[in-house]
Amino acid sequence: MAAYNAFVEKAEFNRIGWAASALMFQGCILTPALLITMFYFNGSDWQLLVGNLSFLLVLVPILGAMHVKYIFPSFGVSLLIHLALILVNIL
Repeated sequence: MAAYNAFVEKAEFNRIGWAASALMFQGCILTPALLITMFYFNGSDWQLLVGNLSFLLVLVPILGAMHVKYIFPSFGVSLLIHLALILVNIL
């Protein structure tokens, strides 16, 4: 936990870069991958809803100008949700 807190303190200086990177990865890689797998494997509407809500889970701390210590966990949860949905579609 101490290593995470030290990393977050160092990352706070580049908060805008971390926020832009998280949003870009979310919007340009994860969401299109989810939509492509939903299209090819006949995903349902609840997957689209969960994907959009997890996208908002990252967007809200960024637009709220919150500290990096809130952006990192929300991005991690959103990443796990998107990967789980993609795996549900593929498997």
